[in-house]
Amino acid sequence: MNRRDFLGYSALGALVLSTAGGMGFALSRQHPHSAAPAMLTALPEGGQALQPLPRIVNLSDAAGHFQSALTPAPHAVPLNDELEARLWLYNGKVLPLIEVREGDELDVTLFNELSHETTVHWHGVPVPPAQDGAPWDAVAPGESRQYRYTLPEGSAGLHWFHPHPHHGTARQIAHGLAGALLVRPAQDVLPAEVEEHLLMVSDLRLDVEGEVAAHTAEDWMNGREGELLLVNGQREPRLDVAPGTTLRLRLVNACAGRYLRLRLDAHELTLIGTDGGLIGRPRPLEELLLTPGERADLLVRVSERADERFLLASYPYERGWMGARPPHLDDVLPLLSINTLNAGVYPAVALPERLGRVEPLGEPDVRRRVEFSEVMPGHDDHGEGHADPHAEHGGGSDSHHHTHGPGASHAAHGAGQDGDARPEVDFLINGRAFAMDEVLFEGRAGEVEEWEVFNNSHMDHPFHVHGTHFQVIATRDADDEWREAPWLAWKDTVNLAPYQRLKLRMVFREPGDWLFHCHIIEHEELGMMATIRVN
Repeated sequence: MNRRDFLGYSALGALVLSTAGGMGFALSRQHPHSAAPAMLTALPEGGQALQPLPRIVNLSDAAGHFQSALTPAPHAVPLNDELEARLWLYNGKVLPLIEVREGDELDVTLFNELSHETTVHWHGVPVPPAQDGAPWDAVAPGESRQYRYTLPEGSAGLHWFHPHPHHGTARQIAHGLAGALLVRPAQDVLPAEVEEHLLMVSDLRLDVEGEVAAHTAEDWMNGREGELLLVNGQREPRLDVAPGTTLRLRLVNACAGRYLRLRLDAHELTLIGTDGGLIGRPRPLEELLLTPGERADLLVRVSERADERFLLASYPYERGWMGARPPHLDDVLPLLSINTLNAGVYPAVALPERLGRVEPLGEPDVRRRVEFSEVMPGHDDHGEGHADPHAEHGGGSDSHHHTHGPGASHAAHGAGQDGDARPEVDFLINGRAFAMDEVLFEGRAGEVEEWEVFNNSHMDHPFHVHGTHFQVIATRDADDEWREAPWLAWKDTVNLAPYQRLKLRMVFREPGDWLFHCHIIEHEELGMMATIRVN
């Protein structure tokens, strides 16, 4: 089926190809005189009203069936009367939203209008392996493929989608390819008085011609951080609410390498959900660290004071920078201003005693060790103590899990797809760089696995696994003792500080090949990724 036939089957088809959302308008207000990237951080505040994410239209009128198309292609987004940003977008939309419910069938056809192969990875969604959008299922330029699966009970939460091609993910995400996937529960436990907003945070770097700038060596070593920090495609938008309003802020960190250390002026944050949906009970926080790929579900009761402005901002976070240090790492970076109106005070909202159910997974059938490390030129060591690639199965030594191929493999370097020079550094898992034809572990569907993940490096790395969610059951910082996790949540992405260890428990329900990797996109692309084959 070609793209024209697909869109032609419904009168709604033309709506799929709407223009870019609020980004052009929001950015045009930021560039009245100049579009030089060096000036972006010195521009005045945005202050435009927060816009919702633009939606991907459901072309099906059948209950419980979402059918549409995703067309990644180059698009020009106006910045001012003289300059356009040349991005790659799904359906011409900046950070589009697909909204479905548990039990729905999602049926999306990808039409690749890029000049490079691509995929759609459904990050955090329990999909069959053939629908995961892994790099070995890449779609060539001009070709199409269908993603079709049913969203099972328990899949409710805020997820997202992005490309995952081999040696092409970093460039495609830098050009703007990403979107949100909101799965509603069959029955929402939160009161209707709670006001919900989705906040998808991304960043962007443009040159003076409006082109997405090529990666620098520092981008590859650290993970790219663009100078323009955006929320829903807008720069520093504004949210106007009545005093006392209870807000539900559902956040996605869609940045390639940027960590968000979030605080809201004069307010406590209340965590009610993570990557895999609602947690058992609300957790009060002074601040929240949201790493690349992570999601968070927060409640905030806004101040009862009228005519006030409170800033949600990202504060400096030291994650182990290599090379020339950009000035913005030491700055407080505004994301969103919450302004209280001159209006009556809304009463506090009573929450249910229990939000979600996160049952412990129990004792493991399999134990594994996973080590993140990096190798610089002229250094033969991969850090202290390689992780044993062989799992302990049921406590015995007759493991059926194995790796393929002897010795450490290394990532390819040199010119990338966009002509940038990749530095001579390898980011490794268990001493190996990712190879498409290698399997690091083998496992069995339905078994409880316990992974001890060790960050044997001087910089933070967010660990992400495909095909399942995990529970963090214990943590150990550097040379300290193990500490049990005080509460459980379903996660698919979690940060590891330098020399930190985490114990994660998970179950792979679906047989197939599943990736796990650092979710700093450039580290993943330089080799910090591996495969587990589940039988």
